[in-house]
Amino acid sequence: MPQTTAGTGPASGERTDWSHLDRRCVTAERTEMTMLDAPQATERYTVETCTDSDEWNQFVEHNDGPAYNHWAWSDAVASYGHPRWHLVARDNETDEIAAALPIYHVESRLFGSKLLSPAFAERGGIVIDETAQAETAKRLLLEQTKRMAAELDAEYVSLRGAQATDAADFSVKNRYVTFQVSTDQGSDAVWDDIRDSRQRQIRQADDNDALQFKVADSLADLETYYQLYLETMHRHGSPAHSFEFFRTLWDQLHEPGHLRLSLILHEGSPINGMIDLSLGSTVYQWGVVNEYEHRDLNGGSLLLWKSLERAAEDGFDTYEFGRTREGSGVYLFKKSFGGTKTWYDDVHYFPNGEVALPDPEAEKYERAKEIWKRLPLSVTRIVGPQVRKQLGI
Repeated sequence: MPQTTAGTGPASGERTDWSHLDRRCVTAERTEMTMLDAPQATERYTVETCTDSDEWNQFVEHNDGPAYNHWAWSDAVASYGHPRWHLVARDNETDEIAAALPIYHVESRLFGSKLLSPAFAERGGIVIDETAQAETAKRLLLEQTKRMAAELDAEYVSLRGAQATDAADFSVKNRYVTFQVSTDQGSDAVWDDIRDSRQRQIRQADDNDALQFKVADSLADLETYYQLYLETMHRHGSPAHSFEFFRTLWDQLHEPGHLRLSLILHEGSPINGMIDLSLGSTVYQWGVVNEYEHRDLNGGSLLLWKSLERAAEDGFDTYEFGRTREGSGVYLFKKSFGGTKTWYDDVHYFPNGEVALPDPEAEKYERAKEIWKRLPLSVTRIVGPQVRKQLGI
């Protein structure tokens, strides 16, 4: 921690080394932190980095935090070498965590410097113990994030899919939507909310003897999925994650039941795949892949229904689709499964004035996508993760 007094910062030209916060638990007393609106909380909370993964995961799950705040996701991001901090506001009296925020520094010569929560996903931000002084704990973590942004010379801070906040200097942007399906009334109720035309497609796929639904149970299944993932990303002109990223998630989340990988096979060959991440009361759809040539077999519709059915039967309250642009083809597909359209509240802080946020659908990236599509798949498998790790999206 930089040693400063209220109203002061590091000396001009100095840059504080934050890397040590990832290796040990270093506290920042509230009296050392600037720009705080609630001085009475100085006696209540201390900000520190949590280094106990079990304590962190128990807090996130107990308080219904998103799957992307799980320590396993953090380890997957760290496989790219990005610095990370598991910030917590800890109660000075009970020593319990009152609020938690995972934050990642993604820095690139091409794409700049930013602090993200989470990196590579759409739902993160601060998880709060609602029995605590929630707003006080939240504000404390936000102020610490602002200081880190200044020290790390970040162009912006992005808390993706987070709860909206009225904290000073933070703004909310709504760029992406998702659909949330209530699964707590059982699978029959979920089925009834699906459009008739989509139900027919699901039945057709389910009755097709050439199609097989499979839940992955081995590393070989993950490798099968990954090959289809590479082909899907190549077709879309997007750099792929490394296999190590997926392997990290599989090793930590599959056995405890927080990760389910499902496939649709056509005559033994995979044509659709999906990863569901679950934590607390919610299942989060992530990593949907497909083979374009067999799209008319409606394997994707069957696969999604199987995920919804499982969420309902296993007692989850909500199934959340991944992010999409309103009005896109993917948006219309997801809409046909019922559910409530929900905007992601992306909370941002711009230390030196607002800058343009990365948008993979921007026109300036179209040329790069077309070039990427023409590269051999073997090349994109090697080069893709080197590009993807710099993006943070």
